Amino acid sequence: MKKIMIALAVVVPAIEIALFYLIIQLIGIWATLFLMLATSAIGLILARKEGLNAIRLFRLQLSKGEPPTGVVLDGICIFIGGILLLLPGFLTDLFGFVLFVPFTRTIVKALVIKWMHHLFKKGQFVVVSRR
Repeated sequence: MKKIMIALAVVVPAIEIALFYLIIQLIGIWATLFLMLATSAIGLILARKEGLNAIRLFRLQLSKGEPPTGVVLDGICIFIGGILLLLPGFLTDLFGFVLFVPFTRTIVKALVIKWMHHLFKKGQFVVVSRR
C-alpha cells in the first residue's frame, strides 16, 4: 500500500502538470485558470448539496431504526470528492465529479465494498468491537 501511495504522489502531480500545460495550449492561460476556479466553486456547491442530502438521509434512517449502511459510504465519497475538487488540477476534478454523481458513485461504492471483502478474506482488515 505504501508503494502505491508513493507512486500516486509522484504520478498524479506529473499528470496534472501535463494536463495543465496541454489545456493552456488549447484555450489559453486565463480560460484555464477560470476553468480551474469554476470547478472548485462547483465542487463546493455540490459538496454542500450532496453532503446535506446524505446527512438528511442518515438521520431519516436512524429515526426509522434502520442501519445507515450505504449512506455512510455516500458521505465518505462526497467528502473525498469535495477534497479532490478543491485541489488544483483537472485529473483530481474528474475523480471528484465521479464521486459526486450518484450513478458513478454507486459503481465506486460497489468497488470499495468488493475491495473491503477481499481485505477481510485475506485477514488484512480487522474489525474491533468494544463491549
